[in-house]
Amino acid sequence: MAKALRAVILAAGKGKRMKSTRPKVLHDVLGEAILSRVIGAVNAVGAQKVHIVVGHESPQVEEHLHARHSGEQWQTHLQEPQLGTGHALMQVVDDLKDFSGDLLVTVGDAPLLSPSTLTRLIERHEKDKAVVTVLSADVPDAKNYGRVIRDQAGSVLGIVEDKDASDEQRRVKEINTAIYCFKWPDIKPGLASLKNDNKQGEYYLPDLVAWAVQNGLPISACKAADYREVAGINSRLELAEAIHSLRDLTIERLALENGVTVIDPQSTWIAPEVVIGQDTTVLPGCHIMGPVKIGSNCIIGPNAIIKGAVSIGDHCTVVLSMVVDSSIESQCRVGPFAHIREGNIVRAGARIGNFVELKKSTVGKHSNVSHLSYVGDTTIGDNANIGAGTITANYDHITKKKEQTVIGDGASTGSNSVLVAPVTIGKEAVVGAGSVITKDVPEGALAVGRARQENKDGWAENRKRRNGKVK
Repeated sequence: MAKALRAVILAAGKGKRMKSTRPKVLHDVLGEAILSRVIGAVNAVGAQKVHIVVGHESPQVEEHLHARHSGEQWQTHLQEPQLGTGHALMQVVDDLKDFSGDLLVTVGDAPLLSPSTLTRLIERHEKDKAVVTVLSADVPDAKNYGRVIRDQAGSVLGIVEDKDASDEQRRVKEINTAIYCFKWPDIKPGLASLKNDNKQGEYYLPDLVAWAVQNGLPISACKAADYREVAGINSRLELAEAIHSLRDLTIERLALENGVTVIDPQSTWIAPEVVIGQDTTVLPGCHIMGPVKIGSNCIIGPNAIIKGAVSIGDHCTVVLSMVVDSSIESQCRVGPFAHIREGNIVRAGARIGNFVELKKSTVGKHSNVSHLSYVGDTTIGDNANIGAGTITANYDHITKKKEQTVIGDGASTGSNSVLVAPVTIGKEAVVGAGSVITKDVPEGALAVGRARQENKDGWAENRKRRNGKVK
């Protein structure tokens, strides 16, 4: 943006209808708190600093901000008591004394608000050289929202609250979203002049529009392209509606812009941060949340859960499995029923199969961990084969430490092997089925760590006689 830009997020409300011990703005929408989604939108348009007005359960909000947004330019301002949106903005005034530029003010409960819509609002504000610019939206049902009133030429005359509107004005479908762009400090006298002579005894930002009209100052309005973006959340039902809307908008974008096939959008949940490549198919029942990157020509699902910092290369398949905070390179197959926990790297062409659990491990190129195995804190080389039921015993419950296992290129473990870490299996080495390995195995060696088999002839017949089972 050409001018200096700051943002104010109004996040002090209690949200009584949420019936929750958590502040409304901390409820989750597709893997991210409502407030964090709003912060992401204002950061994306270049706000040099974000002022967050807090109130109800402010310690919870502060804790979330420090955990999720550390290192970002934000500051909180306590509104106590909470006397309306105008009063909320008044709490920021002292920290704007050296600021001159555009002041973007938004509610904290609109998680679908997009950077592109905010950019259009700011651009319209600057183009019209306005002191106040309102973000409006045409809605099917205006409910109790304030209406944007225009003259025949389309210029904004003011905002009329629903309770004060005439029957004709209530038929207007263009509503005030409570999102504004102000010219600061030009609007400061208007803020100081706000009155609370109403039934609620509160100070309201829409009154700044009337103040600007009365003082002959330029005002403007910019319509959101999609009213779903500006929907606020005041109840669990509205939260569910917002989640559905964000899911629908995300899938629409992936399908139309990226060439992704989503077989059943109604049973698929994809967060807007997710990036998916061309010609990938997402089957029903998938939940994909967080900064996930999936390549081209993949098949994801059915019923795959992928969340966190996950990258998946091209031509991969993830079936009926969970992947968390891990990297999977191209041409890999995962599942069914695999659990890829945090911190794994699965190299190109590897296979992670049925009921396998990986944790903080690297699986080399074209290696297989195919059945019923636990691999933790392990490095597996290329072209290795981990037999069914192999366990890396990595945890010492006395020291509370986890030790490393190293399995070399081309090595193989037989079924039901236990590798007691720390231990190294050399290149091309073989571990016999049923072995417990406690010492390093040299390259190319066979390791057998099990008791010698002994057969007791006639054992079954003798046991039956002892128990009176033989007549």
